[in-house]
Amino acid sequence: MGRFSHEAVAVDPRTGYVYETEDQSGTPDGFYRFRPSDPRDLAKGGVLEMLKIRGVDGYDCREGQTMGARLPVEWVRIDDPDPDLENGATTCTGQGLAKGGAKFNRLEGCWYGDGSVFFNSTSGGDAKNGDPPNADGYLEGYGQVWQYVPGRRDGGTLVLVYESPGRKELDSPDNLTFTPRGGIVLCEDDASSADADPHPLAPGLTNVNRLIGLDPRRGQPFEFAVNIADECEFAGACFSPDGSVLFVNNFGDSVSLDPPGRTYAIRGPWHRGPL
Repeated sequence: MGRFSHEAVAVDPRTGYVYETEDQSGTPDGFYRFRPSDPRDLAKGGVLEMLKIRGVDGYDCREGQTMGARLPVEWVRIDDPDPDLENGATTCTGQGLAKGGAKFNRLEGCWYGDGSVFFNSTSGGDAKNGDPPNADGYLEGYGQVWQYVPGRRDGGTLVLVYESPGRKELDSPDNLTFTPRGGIVLCEDDASSADADPHPLAPGLTNVNRLIGLDPRRGQPFEFAVNIADECEFAGACFSPDGSVLFVNNFGDSVSLDPPGRTYAIRGPWHRGPL
């Protein structure tokens, strides 16, 4: 299924195809799909592919994009999904880009909903966050939300659902979940940036992370929750099977127990809003 910096997966229940995001900081990343020989047993193998914009080699999705534009997709095969990197073999990313695969920046959260696969580019976009340039000169942005619509007779369609114009609207979307009512919950992960983002509800914190709601029909984000305890990211959001409870994790410190990781259960009158 590919040897690369994996982040998240989503499965199309109609086909059994597994969609995978890549989060290799500082370099262009790819969006992949794995077409299994047997959807019930992924260990039996299959075909790994990278998304490409049809007829355009090396299309750069990281900047210069138009929200709502529909980009036709084709898929290029990764011939060696398990490259011998220790002895200099070409990476999965390098193989896909050599065949014209599309470039993204830090692909993270991925979720299947409403017949599509939604995924986040944590640092994509034209509005720049002030961090140093990547290895290829790309300056990171505040984030993008993409939708891939599978095609029945072709490679499908890629749509930019939302691109952040600045940190107040959305800063570094990571995990996401598609709500039972058709909304999207975005978990911010602004661990460090030249552009600090304090929040009036979290005095003393420099890089505050939030849960941001997004209604795909209206396309406008809104602040839903603020982490006032620490600067750690939100992650792993998902709803209970009956849709009544939103569970979300607070990552905590990765090397110590302070601050600790937490799991929150959020109940609300969901039917009264876009989530």
